[in-house]
Amino acid sequence: MDSTQSMPLTLVVNAGGASLRMGQQKALLPVPPAGKPLVVHVIEALRSLRLSELVVVANDPAVAEAVAGRRGVRCVADAWSGSGPLAGIAAGLATCPGWAAVIGCDMPLVNAAVIELLAQVAQETDAAGVRRWDAVVPLIRERTQTMHALYHRDTLPVIEEMLRSGELSVRAFLARLRVRYVTEAEFAGVDPAMRSFINVNTPEEWAAVQPLLHCTSG
Repeated sequence: MDSTQSMPLTLVVNAGGASLRMGQQKALLPVPPAGKPLVVHVIEALRSLRLSELVVVANDPAVAEAVAGRRGVRCVADAWSGSGPLAGIAAGLATCPGWAAVIGCDMPLVNAAVIELLAQVAQETDAAGVRRWDAVVPLIRERTQTMHALYHRDTLPVIEEMLRSGELSVRAFLARLRVRYVTEAEFAGVDPAMRSFINVNTPEEWAAVQPLLHCTSG
């Protein structure tokens, strides 16, 4: 498979969570050495992708202010606030004409090459040339990385039906789709240490990732 992304994506950075375990807004954590907000750091790390649009899902006015005025960035509110990650995916897909790369704002070591690989998988078709997948989801250390994955706009009605019924499980959502799971072995050539999938939910996890951030910024 060609490792070069050849289709435009909508990049959706989800910053709509409550950050309860962190004790402060994760999207605004200062990334060394310059202290730029984490959500801005994630956006800049993925700017090299071929994007049709760049969307930040945010309910916190401070997060919206942090990304306001940045080139090509649109900020949207989560219409189902308080309904978890599924609502963030829905808010992003509502802006998207085709495939969306949905990334949590709490993944400071995101790697554009990982998204490019997912985009290549998303283009797989059957013998009749019909799109084979509704979602392309990494499976890392036996855990589905649902907030570091690709979803097609056609899945939005499924999410909206689930949200209306109060069903908030992303796992239940995936069970209703044609999902292509991408394994660690497939990522070995672009991210052998799987750092792109490190997320930070607590002060301890944020402290642990600091040395890696200093290395990448240097």
